[in-house]
Amino acid sequence: MMFSGYGKKVPFFLFLLFFVTGSSGWALDRSQPVAPLVISIFPKQILRAIPRELYGTNVEWFNNGNGFWNVGEKRLDPVLVRLASEQHLSLIRFPGGTLSDYYQWKDGTGPRSLRPIRPHQTDSASSKNTFGSPELLSLCRSLGSSPLITVNVGTGSARSAADWVDYMNNPGNARRKQDGFPTPIPVRYWEIGNELYLNGTEAEKRITMTPERYAGTYLEFARLMKTVDPSIKLIALGVAGSYSVPFGPYGDWNSIVLQQAAAQIDLLALHDAYAPVLTQLDKNVSAEDVYKAMWSFPLAIKEDLDRVGNLLQLYEKKKQIDLAITEWGPFFSLTDKQFIDHVKTLGSAIYVARVLQVFLSQPRVRLANYFKFTDDSLMGWVSYLKRAKVPYYAFMMYSAYFGSELVQSSTESPTFSSKKIGLIESRDNIPEINVIASTNMEKNRLYVNIVSCSWDREYPVELDLHDVAVEKTAIKRSISGPSPFANNGPDLPPWWPAAYVEPTAKMDKPIAIETSTWNVGAPLIIPPHSITTIELTILTPPAKPSKLTVLSDE
Repeated sequence: MMFSGYGKKVPFFLFLLFFVTGSSGWALDRSQPVAPLVISIFPKQILRAIPRELYGTNVEWFNNGNGFWNVGEKRLDPVLVRLASEQHLSLIRFPGGTLSDYYQWKDGTGPRSLRPIRPHQTDSASSKNTFGSPELLSLCRSLGSSPLITVNVGTGSARSAADWVDYMNNPGNARRKQDGFPTPIPVRYWEIGNELYLNGTEAEKRITMTPERYAGTYLEFARLMKTVDPSIKLIALGVAGSYSVPFGPYGDWNSIVLQQAAAQIDLLALHDAYAPVLTQLDKNVSAEDVYKAMWSFPLAIKEDLDRVGNLLQLYEKKKQIDLAITEWGPFFSLTDKQFIDHVKTLGSAIYVARVLQVFLSQPRVRLANYFKFTDDSLMGWVSYLKRAKVPYYAFMMYSAYFGSELVQSSTESPTFSSKKIGLIESRDNIPEINVIASTNMEKNRLYVNIVSCSWDREYPVELDLHDVAVEKTAIKRSISGPSPFANNGPDLPPWWPAAYVEPTAKMDKPIAIETSTWNVGAPLIIPPHSITTIELTILTPPAKPSKLTVLSDE
């Protein structure tokens, strides 16, 4: 995927190139009060260890690494580093998007004063290579994160990719040592190309491949790259099936790639979590219908992940092939002035939370990278003014304030229906209240995460912990606001070229994570369009007294 801060990018999907520019029924009488919803938590039923790699993002090489490199101060921007650190990011995907398949990695090494200026290929602008491999390593070192690198398949070579592996992972690599890293920060995950199945934009048409050609190319890259470092994990490109129109022209992409290359694939990448992706057909649609469709889409993502998982079972032999969601996030439109800048809203944050609930619950999803951390365009979750948008905080509810082991949880929620909007099909029986729970490694903390997709109704809830004793006082963290359109203010730069309508809502203060205490057993009210996490302290049962054996004198 590719978006520039200069507003000169073109859409990246084939269907967006041609199309960009239900019924909302409730399953209960909303005029009547409702009894508390019971949320059942089974803290002792562990479903899986939660991979830290689910909490990744994307940083691109151009525009000074999306602003991470402060040219004037010749260092990483301290404000952005602080915001990234507070988000507890685990993986930094680099150098693109679409940019990856035009990127020559050696351009981003050596003295910055000698590095070349290169065109973006996806627009008319160009950038100096101020943010390359050593700057990426510096950022990861500052954050305690790991790199995930997407190598250039579209215009690059397997030999060049293998040389990049050597630069990053070989303890004796001279070029890296000259760049200030005498010892490596090893790169474990390497993605072989980006969205090479798309042929919509001119930049895509120059590099698109058939699945047969990609599979053969993948095997060549895998052979040379693993010769350098056999321990690396390689990510092959897969095609999403969650949308109402084909994601590119190759409907059999996944089967062909897996048939030819499964033995050398460690993970399969999917970009199946952008929503709602409006089209030219979405004229005069209400914002409520758009948001309800977006909130329904995590169910389609889950179904797609299940389908791909079943397909993987047919081809994996000695090892399991996991899934990597290397791009995802809310995305509305580049041209519809009513929705251009809705990525930043509370409603988009609700979508982020629901998508993360799906990723956390899917046993094959090993890593994920949202698109993208910062930029001077609509896509960055931190604005060009270095202000966090609401989705930034939704992500933190999981990356910073959730456990490490997923446990069984459930609730029976009222539901709603959504219309067909953008690339999302209509759907019924969409839960308004969604729950996921976890414990920490020490089993002394329990986290209950509740996401409300209700448009206008609050819900009282009760927690059933099934005989697990907890302290009477818990920590409550929440994100809420007066409407789904609530946001933290204007975030597009003055040079943004397209007219757009600013989403507004009456706001008393910026939206962020609010922390308070909750007395266990007291009423727990979940506001509409909100995210709530309750952190409980588990009491260790007293040890049973050991039997005293009395020995006789005999």
